[in-house]
Amino acid sequence: MKKLVLYCFLILCGQMNAFGSTAFSFDDVNPLTLLDPSLTLKAHFYSGDEDEIKLPIAETEFYLLDESLINILKRSKFKPEFPDGKLHKLKESDYLTAAAKAFSSEDAESALIALLIKAEISKHKVLSLKTDYFGQANLKELKMGNFYIFGIGKTEDEIFVWHFVVDIKSCKNIIEIDQYNAETVFSKDE
Repeated sequence: MKKLVLYCFLILCGQMNAFGSTAFSFDDVNPLTLLDPSLTLKAHFYSGDEDEIKLPIAETEFYLLDESLINILKRSKFKPEFPDGKLHKLKESDYLTAAAKAFSSEDAESALIALLIKAEISKHKVLSLKTDYFGQANLKELKMGNFYIFGIGKTEDEIFVWHFVVDIKSCKNIIEIDQYNAETVFSKDE
């Protein structure tokens, strides 16, 4: 009975702001959830039909951007060109495909375009991360919020472009990247 009376007294004191205390509200942040946000990126391709094997997307750079790369490129007056030389109505994926081709080609013109795109990315880059030999990258002490992940991965025949929003929360954030969540995929011969 004494415990019940003491408990009621403490609740009443908290509600009345006695002793300079403040009442607890469910809107208050629980200090146990105030962890430093971290990000683990797990990047791999699946190979095979029946017995799928995970192949790491190793030594690949991904960017955490404060804005969509498509919007960044549109504002920079970057215009993807088409090999047939004809005018086409641009789709958002055309910007990503053009960027991926510039990053993955080895000719001088593509290298220059890649440098210009990287200059635009650097204005909006929160950070970049590179996967290790096992296809993983870890970051600690991030800011919370919504960001875009942008990265390019290659297989023997195809190029994959990832570009999607990620919500960094105050905890450990794990992002799985594979061929199934790539935004754009195209053949190296295109």
